[in-house]
Amino acid sequence: MVVFVSRVGQLANRIIQASYFIVNAMEHGYKLKHIFFDDYYPFFSESLDRNQLPIRFWCKKPTILGKIFQKTIFYFTRVLLKLNIRKLPFFELFIYENWEQDATIIDLNDKQYLQKVKSKIVFVSAWLVRDTANFGKHKKLLTDTWKPNEHFRRTIDNYYEKYKQGHDVLIGVHIRGGDYKIFEGGKWYYTAEQYYLKMQELASLKRFEGKKIGFVICTNEKDISLQDQENFSVFNEARHSVEDLYLLAKCDYIIGPPSTFSMWASFYGNVPLHMIKEIDPVLTDESFGPQTVEF
Repeated sequence: MVVFVSRVGQLANRIIQASYFIVNAMEHGYKLKHIFFDDYYPFFSESLDRNQLPIRFWCKKPTILGKIFQKTIFYFTRVLLKLNIRKLPFFELFIYENWEQDATIIDLNDKQYLQKVKSKIVFVSAWLVRDTANFGKHKKLLTDTWKPNEHFRRTIDNYYEKYKQGHDVLIGVHIRGGDYKIFEGGKWYYTAEQYYLKMQELASLKRFEGKKIGFVICTNEKDISLQDQENFSVFNEARHSVEDLYLLAKCDYIIGPPSTFSMWASFYGNVPLHMIKEIDPVLTDESFGPQTVEF
């Protein structure tokens, strides 16, 4: 059995991390317990309560007792690490907290790992662990699992219908600010003006000739003001992060910096994604490949 004993980033990171373990557990027949999803669980509770999933959540909403329990488990594992105790007869620590882009990725189909999770409790705090072999295979399970609650689905549909009216194409623009100002030295942090230039480049592409485009801005930045032009509109209003994520998944195209947020939206909605890894190259009709993100 696997027990998650830490948080790994924000919403999309934790969805994707849990998803790798879910598909691996489905393939190999072991159980998962998640302690650190209480801040997001209420947004997906209608799907996550399904009995057939191999994952269970012990903290389903933020409470004082839940926080005490989380801190107890977290500091217990940290003390063991400090004492250099990684395994005991009935449990073991699996700690791999490496966020570097070029770090080694651990395959969850490793025989030693599978033997451990089937025979003892494994406390997991890890990000760069993957099961790419089974992620796509279980896509239907994952999209069903991470379907937002009905309240969010209604508001997302309302936004979509409002933005789609009078527009032939909706392009989601993920403007990532905040931590991206320092993450990886800020190399993927771009200003609103730089994104606006990319939007203008897109609007001039042959594939969009004669079409009215609606650009849907999804961002954690404030005070962004981008103007409509003759051949496109800009929609930017305050929305919940879940609404932003799944609104991107309903767009026809997505652009944004390398981020699990737009990657998950692309995967979930089968939406072509162009990652802006460098701001200078001009976008072309070939900037969007035929495939969406594959994990």
